[in-house]
Amino acid sequence: MVESFNPPWGLRSPHVQTLMSSLGRKSWARRRAHEVITEARETILQCTDGVRLQAWLSDRPGAAPTVIIIHGWLGSAESSYVLSASAELWKSGFNVARLNLRDHGDTAHLNKDLFHSARTREVVDAVRQICDHNAPEPCGVLGFSLGGNFALRIGKATGLPTLAVCPAIDPTATMVAIDNGWIGYRWYFVRKWHRALWSKQQAFPDQFDFGQAFNLRSVATLTDLFVTRYTPFENTHDYLAHYTLTGDTLTGTQATIVMAADDPVIPTRGFRNLPKGIELIEMAHGGHCGFVDNRRSASWLDHFASAFFEKKLQPETWQHLAIAP
Repeated sequence: MVESFNPPWGLRSPHVQTLMSSLGRKSWARRRAHEVITEARETILQCTDGVRLQAWLSDRPGAAPTVIIIHGWLGSAESSYVLSASAELWKSGFNVARLNLRDHGDTAHLNKDLFHSARTREVVDAVRQICDHNAPEPCGVLGFSLGGNFALRIGKATGLPTLAVCPAIDPTATMVAIDNGWIGYRWYFVRKWHRALWSKQQAFPDQFDFGQAFNLRSVATLTDLFVTRYTPFENTHDYLAHYTLTGDTLTGTQATIVMAADDPVIPTRGFRNLPKGIELIEMAHGGHCGFVDNRRSASWLDHFASAFFEKKLQPETWQHLAIAP
């Protein structure tokens, strides 16, 4: 596997790492992923209860295993960290499927009901459809942040090889960290959430009016309003509990988690006392989904993910595996 992540001094700040993962390498990542993007075809997956999810499938002419990548909250299949990982996986010989969660990546018009983070079934269904498309070649799942949380749930439901990067394993702690940490993170997420709600309102003007939400300025207050008005959950505590993965929740799941001790939005305490099937790889540095050691080359995480799936999806490893029904 790839050696431990040890960034140069100029890139050791967790805030620099976090910003580099999403904004600092935006144009470079897109250029690097040019072939993946060019080869991609849009697929609308018809999922449970009439839900439609968008995926971008980049398939090679011959048989090859597929890595399904799931972005973080308010990110998309076009996020820099997704494109950077996609480029490295493509270079290593994998097919790549970039899945957009509901209402992410300009898909607000595809479903009338709003996205929320406890919508596990539709994402599992979408992943199974992508795997069916790629059969008999194997699939693995790579998720970042909230996408890492989804990836772990998918791994539990399907048994697919799973790599979760800085997963939001304790969403309550993550919400508190965003609201009470560096103000730039709160501003960033609140602004992006407002934009997402505006897109939904534009797509369904007779269904939604988020005027009150646009006046709120913290993730916690937005979540309280969102949960009580637009989800079936009684309160925010009940909602967050439905996708909290701490303690023994992941018992029976085989997956690998990569996280950074200096992650400014994912507190490390959520990773204590995980079940034996969860391999936890903790780095001292890396920020939130960063692990960047050079802004104009593949990140440490890109190399790690490629090596991980080369090992997990080689024939002698995957030929005895089957997706759980």
